[in-house]
Amino acid sequence: MGKEKLIPILAVAVLFIGSLSSIYVYATQINSEYIDINGQEYTVDQLFFIGEERTFETFSGIALDTLMMKIGIPEPEKHEYTIIASDGYQQTVKWVNMKNGLLTEEGQSIFSDLPKAFRIKDIVKIEVK
Repeated sequence: MGKEKLIPILAVAVLFIGSLSSIYVYATQINSEYIDINGQEYTVDQLFFIGEERTFETFSGIALDTLMMKIGIPEPEKHEYTIIASDGYQQTVKWVNMKNGLLTEEGQSIFSDLPKAFRIKDIVKIEVK
């Protein structure tokens, strides 16, 4: 088989694999219309109605610590919180971090005391442990 036949076959194979991987990623995306917090689903608008506004640096949103208290997490300072994005990325934080954290209108977590790896975009779930 010559180069004239091999190159088009490889190009088609690469396109096919790329298409399948795009379909897979799209199909496995979780619907992020709601954020599940401790088994209850909330829209970002509902959380902003419940929460207390906070601003630090150039970011503004609702305070994660007061949000946990207002939605009724018992003894919130005794728990850890795993924040999960729609793509499955997750980070676990302690209460001291939640006191320095906020949720933006875009559904992103920002923590003033943690590195950028804790800035989780498109949050779909916050597990209380």
